[in-house]
Amino acid sequence: MAVANLKRQRASDTQETLPSETCFRIEFPGSDSTTVPDNDEDSASYSYSPRSANEFVDEHFIQDVSGVLDAASPLRCSDSIRAKQLAAKVCERLEALISSSPEARLLGTTKKCRRGGLLRSTKRRKHKPAPKPAPSLADPSPDSCLLLLRWIRLPLLQDGSSDGVRTLRNEEMRSWVSSFIEYVADQLKHAIAAELSPLSVRRLVAFKGHRSAPCDADSSERIDMALAQDCQSLGSVENVEAPEYANAVALIEVRQCPSEQNRAYWQLAQRTQTLHSTQLNRRFAWGLTVCGTHVRACLFGNDDILASEVMDVATESGRKQLVTLLVNWAMCESQRLGYDSTIRYNGETGQWEIDVWDNESRVTHAYIHERTLFDTSSQFGRRTRCFIASAKENSGKQPVQKVLIKDAWAPTEFPGSEVVRDELSNLRTIRDKLGADDTLAGTYSHLEAGGVVQQMHTKQRTADDTTVSIFADIDASVLEDVPARIHRRVATTPVGEQLKSVRSVDELIVVVGDVMAAHTAIVRRCGILHRDLSTNNIMFCHDDDGMVRGLLIDFDNAVLQSDLHDEQRLDQIGTFPYMSIGNLEQSSVKRTALDDWESLIYILCWLGTIGINRDDQTNVKIRSDLTICHWHDGSAANIAKAKRRTLQHSDLFGNEILACFAHPLLYANLARLILELRSQLFYNERLSRLARGCFDFEPKYSSIRKAKPRAHHLDCNIDISTVDPFARRAEFADAIVDDLLEVVQKYRKAALERIKDAQ
Repeated sequence: MAVANLKRQRASDTQETLPSETCFRIEFPGSDSTTVPDNDEDSASYSYSPRSANEFVDEHFIQDVSGVLDAASPLRCSDSIRAKQLAAKVCERLEALISSSPEARLLGTTKKCRRGGLLRSTKRRKHKPAPKPAPSLADPSPDSCLLLLRWIRLPLLQDGSSDGVRTLRNEEMRSWVSSFIEYVADQLKHAIAAELSPLSVRRLVAFKGHRSAPCDADSSERIDMALAQDCQSLGSVENVEAPEYANAVALIEVRQCPSEQNRAYWQLAQRTQTLHSTQLNRRFAWGLTVCGTHVRACLFGNDDILASEVMDVATESGRKQLVTLLVNWAMCESQRLGYDSTIRYNGETGQWEIDVWDNESRVTHAYIHERTLFDTSSQFGRRTRCFIASAKENSGKQPVQKVLIKDAWAPTEFPGSEVVRDELSNLRTIRDKLGADDTLAGTYSHLEAGGVVQQMHTKQRTADDTTVSIFADIDASVLEDVPARIHRRVATTPVGEQLKSVRSVDELIVVVGDVMAAHTAIVRRCGILHRDLSTNNIMFCHDDDGMVRGLLIDFDNAVLQSDLHDEQRLDQIGTFPYMSIGNLEQSSVKRTALDDWESLIYILCWLGTIGINRDDQTNVKIRSDLTICHWHDGSAANIAKAKRRTLQHSDLFGNEILACFAHPLLYANLARLILELRSQLFYNERLSRLARGCFDFEPKYSSIRKAKPRAHHLDCNIDISTVDPFARRAEFADAIVDDLLEVVQKYRKAALERIKDAQ
């Protein structure tokens, strides 16, 4: 199929209708004639609008992908063949039930009654006896059978008479879908039991979990339906409580008509996002949308969501596809469902175990998960998560070594960028070149183990965990615009605390001094530029004597300085509010350590405004009219413009930034540090006036004479035609860094003395 027919279909192709009451009006045998509005709508907690749903689907979904269903089949060829055979048996039994059961005839589903797609008389001709039902594998209950058949024959019922009808409710739709899934699970169980060589498969059942909320998540979020693995202790489906997010294999979004497909996609994506934060061993996720009789399977990737072609349960072919999918989910390996075989729950100890494969030593290191430090906030992108763990093989005779485990999906290619980012390689270089320097010990991430996650491919071998392997059954032409990603996991020491846990301004200054000393050593001795200083990447830990020590982490965006050169238009890298002006504007000026020092100024200004720690931040309310808010909101161009304007003049910077600190008196030393850093970075007296400020120098003759570099200026040999101050400063980054480092070390020394005096 051509890519043009598969790539993100416009939302206008599936326009939604949102009536005040539901779309279908159906009369069931024995039902009353009252009209009941659909009051069990549970999606009110989402800020839904047809436009937002259409835009989301248009941006993130690739629809009608034929290979999605194949991605659920077992990896082993023998298991895949057996799954097809069992699915065929279940389908045969299902079709026999549809054509022969009394409930089917009651609903008018025999062939003679389906002519023209209309609901016709159910009266049989006397000379045609009713067909005998096929031998039973597992006879479903009459109620369950009736619910199953109502869903299958929904289009026929829809075309029936409108006399004495009532409105279809979401709760009824859920019961129908649940009955279908329960029927497939029961038939699969008995089909396997009847074979000579029975095997163990998971029993998947649907729970109407609209009252279940995710743990540690917004309590207003609700699961519409969840597909979960049934256990022997659970008993019948009707007696099982709704599962939590942590127990869901896949989520199901139920809508009442096909015109609400985009709404179903949007809500399923919103709720599936929570699976990644509540399930420690989740790599990717599956989901189902049910819109009337139209069912679609969704495979949630890091950059796009692949949706299958429609499986219409009103048709025999659609039912066969859905049954095959459910059987595959029951029989496939756990990694095909999106689970990570290298993160396991130990039922005996009640703890999670995490494996970290080291590419260099070719050894797997096992760790015990203690707590999650950072969780993924999005289902797209790198999905970076950080865990605090301890070595599993510790004998108890030595202190338990804690490590920080970082788990992320890194792109293998960087379109539009001329530099390569390889965190693992950078960490090895830093460890090898700085490991013997005791003065820097504990101030940067020290690599203990790391490599590409080795996912169990079959029982015989493992393979690198990549999106290419996950989407191996998808046509390559469909994925041509989807970046390939590789699953990496690294374990580093020491384990730090978040910056907002510092107890005073003096501790913050000490942390900054340590971090920038490590940053400078990494740049000069390892040739690696960090490029992503932020409040999350600056941490701290405590020495044996209780003194704080800064810690620089996360070299995911770091690059070798040798890869950077003049006239190179780099991509925007870093945390948006803390990006340097050149980074925001993607200028051709070579990136240097000065960009990271500029980011440090923005970090300190922001902390001074909102409060340096949790206690201060609790009591501070940020006004939206503050100048610093323009550094965080808006487009990259507008943020860069606001930063240029504020940093250009010292009076403006002092009145609009420093004067708005949360506690001006308590933060006085922090404000002085920031002022000196700004002065050394943007108005360094060792440079001429052409290299000062944030705007290009006006090339007027009279001012050029005054601004022309003198012999004692560092930039005296640079042609005066270069009027961009950022470009001139970049040529002397090392000298300016010396001045900046001298400032922070001076303030760090004074802060340490005050801390010791206070003890």
